Amino acid sequence: MTTPARRVSRADHRSGTAKIARVRTIAQDAMSGARWWTLIDLESTLRSDTEFWRDLWAPCLAIAARKVGLPDARRHLEEAIDEGFHQLDQFEPELGRAFGADPDWDEVVERARANVPGPPLRITDWPEPAPAAPLELDRVEPHREESLRRRLPRPASGAWITARMMTDWVAGLWRHANVRINAGDSLDILEQVALGARYSCVEFSAVLAQGLNALRIPARRVYLRRGDYHDGVGKGHVVAEAWIDDLDSWVVLDGQHGAYWVDEEARPLGLPELQAREAPARPVAAGQRGGIKEPGMWFAYFSHASVTGATWAPKGFVPTFQRRFVLETDRLLRDSAAAYPRLSDMAVAVATVDAAPAIRISPCHPYATGGAMDGKERNEATWPLSLTGGEHRAELATRTPYGLLTPRELRWVAS
Repeated sequence: MTTPARRVSRADHRSGTAKIARVRTIAQDAMSGARWWTLIDLESTLRSDTEFWRDLWAPCLAIAARKVGLPDARRHLEEAIDEGFHQLDQFEPELGRAFGADPDWDEVVERARANVPGPPLRITDWPEPAPAAPLELDRVEPHREESLRRRLPRPASGAWITARMMTDWVAGLWRHANVRINAGDSLDILEQVALGARYSCVEFSAVLAQGLNALRIPARRVYLRRGDYHDGVGKGHVVAEAWIDDLDSWVVLDGQHGAYWVDEEARPLGLPELQAREAPARPVAAGQRGGIKEPGMWFAYFSHASVTGATWAPKGFVPTFQRRFVLETDRLLRDSAAAYPRLSDMAVAVATVDAAPAIRISPCHPYATGGAMDGKERNEATWPLSLTGGEHRAELATRTPYGLLTPRELRWVAS
């Protein structure tokens, strides 16, 4: 319950605030109207306006006093400079006209300029995501995602082991057949498979990509094409690719074969890396099923590619597939890099926490659940910045259901 004393205190505060506001208006009008004595008569009240006394009212009173010829006109200006005033330019040309002829005016100007303090805090380095095309993932409709999730294996603690497990699981759902389902998503595919249907690489990849997204691993389908895909048959293959939090990279996953590709150091590879290779990479079975038996033949499909939402063609794009089909794409790019955002990246915003500067991260990862600064996690991903004098650095990281992603460095200097 509010006490009478508190009610009086609040009323006094409101009254005082209103009085200051009225006096400020009168003083501003007096200054702009050259009513110098009106301004001078307000000195005692203006001194109580501690927010503006040093930087506004003291210089104004100095100008007013010189205008009416008072002998100690500069005392208010000297007082303000002693207290840290430095905004002389805000009062030009009036200050120069009033005091510019004083023999020591240049010295006064230098004293005021020396008052400019360093900023209390300067952010010197921060993470920033590279430019990228909009990320389009291959997902079922939101209202169907929970039904799909119930049909999938339970995710493991890490994204990479979960992705391998899913790739192996999908490869064992049915035996490949060159049959396409005319409509529907992975739930429809799974229901038809349960009735004995068999489908092509397109459906394997749909179940894999949409299933990974249901488990909060960003994934999409990849449409691969051999070098002369505009003519003939059998010129395309469809796989999936996923952003793997643990690896800080995109990785190609072949649902039909239950496999992925690695380099000479056994590092799982993404599509741009596979396309850049001169020699075929080595395929690795994701689990106990499947595997790629003829690496050279299947590697040839990496000559050209599209992903969900984008196609790139550095030397020009041929929109005809096997003489009969138009290759549609939502976005035509010259460089694959624009289609491959690093999802551990983040944008940084400046926010306020307890009236002090703070940092808030905006993760690029579509399934981010929060963030961490130097390992201290927060769901809202906002942290105050230390104002202790000196240089500071911190590591910012996005949190997902599979843990913290690769950190990014933030630096700032406080004075």
